[in-house]
Amino acid sequence: MSEMIIQTKGLTKTYRGRMAVDHLDLEIAKGDIYGFLGPNGAGKTTTIRMLLGLIQPTSGSIRIFNRDMPKDKLEILRHVGSLVESPSYYGHLSAIDNLEAIRRILQVPKSRIHEVLEIVSLTSEARRPVKGFSLGMKQRLGIAAALLGSPDLLILDEPTNGLDPSGIHEIRELIKHMPEQYGITVLVSSHLLGEMELMASKVGIIREGQLVFQDTIDNLRLRSTHNMELVVSEPDSAMWIARDLGASGTAENGILSFPGMVDAQVAHLVKRLVENGHDIYRVEQKKKSLEDIFMQVIGERGQV
Repeated sequence: MSEMIIQTKGLTKTYRGRMAVDHLDLEIAKGDIYGFLGPNGAGKTTTIRMLLGLIQPTSGSIRIFNRDMPKDKLEILRHVGSLVESPSYYGHLSAIDNLEAIRRILQVPKSRIHEVLEIVSLTSEARRPVKGFSLGMKQRLGIAAALLGSPDLLILDEPTNGLDPSGIHEIRELIKHMPEQYGITVLVSSHLLGEMELMASKVGIIREGQLVFQDTIDNLRLRSTHNMELVVSEPDSAMWIARDLGASGTAENGILSFPGMVDAQVAHLVKRLVENGHDIYRVEQKKKSLEDIFMQVIGERGQV
């Protein structure tokens, strides 16, 4: 069994009687890139702030590196790097000088500045004033700052928010290499499933403070049902033949649609239609996109 880096049990946060986070049970294993997904306002940032000890839970427990938060907060945070919302920086200072200010607080070797700038591909821009950086470069500098203390866990809250496609690609590629190249487990939040699909090994989907899905991307795909569509001559009479074979479906705009029909059923239906003089113009499997499945999941209530 994989070593758990983050485990929460019944993690709950209420504000004036409103449940912002509702009995959350997160499980994030060593080496995961865990995509924490949900619509804006679902409770992602509140959860992250509790994980970092920035706000206190109303109830429930948090264990990080098998230690209790907030009881062992200082020891835990020595091994955690984070970027919550927008990175802070001094615009008139260079990237090196911004990182130097943080390095002195963390008391890490000066050589670490050059190492993290190399990781985020900012070495060539290291001496430029940060106020001249693009938004993507500023985000990468924020990640560099989070990496200064050589963390075992990196927590990123919406790191691609507001970036153009090029900036999103840069951050995504950076995150993808964290576990393999640097041994860092990553928790990254987003409201964009397509973004997580390209880098996360596991996803947790939160809706209105509740965790409604937690598993691999592949297992999320398995929730997809498909429709088998047939375009035939005389669709109304063809549908009667399908029903005689026990197939449940609909006929709309001349297209026969059968949810979840398997290959053997399709072959049997096509054979019977041909025997009854129908022309088969098209047989096509229509699968739900991952985005469709995501929208379905966040529309469901309760644990799945």
